[in-house]
Amino acid sequence: MHTVYVPVILGVVLLQAIYVSAGPPDWIPPEMLEMVQGDKERCMAEHGTSQDLIDQVNDGKLVNDRAITCYMHCLLDAFSLVDEEGDLETEMLLSVIPEQFQEIGNKILNKCAKQDGADVCEKIYKIAACVQGTVPELWFMV
Repeated sequence: MHTVYVPVILGVVLLQAIYVSAGPPDWIPPEMLEMVQGDKERCMAEHGTSQDLIDQVNDGKLVNDRAITCYMHCLLDAFSLVDEEGDLETEMLLSVIPEQFQEIGNKILNKCAKQDGADVCEKIYKIAACVQGTVPELWFMV
């Protein structure tokens, strides 16, 4: 069962963008959230990220704060969705995004996957800002 949810998790973590709600989107099984919990807790601890900061980002208030940008990079790195330079692994991501999100995934990746930045955290901030600017109605971060 673990491997069944991995592609969906990767897609969610990749785009950091699915339907906004007070909690996770309805289609995300609780088992999937449990699977990423260990990496989420580790990345939060490593970068001083609070759940409140994550909730603010989910409410559309993305700030260039290393506590959140490095946290996002940490999660993406945990699932091998970024390369050493902090660029998204687009082929890998497209191969794991669920069918119903392929079109929007292509749109987002074509526009946002490669961004310039001083380091990996700044690149992830710019990627996240691009995603949010491209599809502001879609946003969810674990």
